[in-house]
Amino acid sequence: MDCTIATTTDGFGAQYQKILQTYIFCKFYNYNFLYKPFSAVEHNYDNDINYVDKVENLINLKNNITNINPNETIRELDYNSIVRPFFESNIDICCQSEHMKFIKDCYWSNKDKNFFNNERFNVAIHIRRENYVDRGLAGDRANTPNSYYLKVMNQIREKYKDKNILFHVYSQGFINNFTDLASNNVKFYLNYDVFKTFQGLVSSDVLVISPSSFSYVAALISDAEIYYKNFWHNPKKEWIIIS
Repeated sequence: MDCTIATTTDGFGAQYQKILQTYIFCKFYNYNFLYKPFSAVEHNYDNDINYVDKVENLINLKNNITNINPNETIRELDYNSIVRPFFESNIDICCQSEHMKFIKDCYWSNKDKNFFNNERFNVAIHIRRENYVDRGLAGDRANTPNSYYLKVMNQIREKYKDKNILFHVYSQGFINNFTDLASNNVKFYLNYDVFKTFQGLVSSDVLVISPSSFSYVAALISDAEIYYKNFWHNPKKEWIIIS
């Protein structure tokens, strides 16, 4: 049976998450997954006409998986009722599978893993904050206080006190919103390029994610040590849960 993802118009992280999880679901059930190229992606803040092409280049699946034929009838798998329950109930098996390895190999095949190009122990921190695309509906996931992230940063400092740590804080807003996180080993990337941000998250030695599909999917394809805050997507067993 030929299957693909249901049409969606969410942000890049949520769409990538649905694609990779649907692909893995199909492989486990011996369905033929056909790739549906992106048509629209939210959070294109600069109205970049090449935004969709940049998304395709970032995940690098369009040229590695057979694409759908728009003239043929193909079953669209609903994410919330079919794919997500399977993946999140079997997240460790899915993430250890050859199918996830394929997704990760596609991602890395057109990139240099030495993204930061330094001699530091790189810790990436994603802090989800409200933006105009949310239309005031981001909810509590965008309100995790800075004190939570500072607590995690200090735990990492203590755990890796023998390392030359450099924290990379990716978020939105103004620098005066983050003064309590500032230090001589912290760099801020505010309102930064989404594609470089994602690469920074995936390429880090340690990744601190927020309640967000953007950093959650980065964690799924990352080989970093992951610090996770409980929200509606399940963690892998080895992730470090901080409440």
